[in-house]
Amino acid sequence: MPLLVFRDRELPPDVKTFLGYLPPALLAAIAVPSVLAPVDNRVEITLVTLPYLVAGVVTLVTGLFVERFMIVWTTGLVVFFGLRWWLEAM
Repeated sequence: MPLLVFRDRELPPDVKTFLGYLPPALLAAIAVPSVLAPVDNRVEITLVTLPYLVAGVVTLVTGLFVERFMIVWTTGLVVFFGLRWWLEAM
């Protein structure tokens, strides 16, 4: 309904600024809990949770320097599954 009401109107600059922050905030709200507390919603660093944390940090740092989403995404997945495989092999 709001899309129909406001489709022909220009939004104020403050509203546009606010709406610009919504996608990163929603992504952070989804991603951060799954990185920090992937098992039983507890924040603890163990061999089970370590791959989530390391892959999350590597993905974040890669995303700061690389603009291509597929490279960032693939780097995070490779680190996550590589670290899980390495920890299980130990």
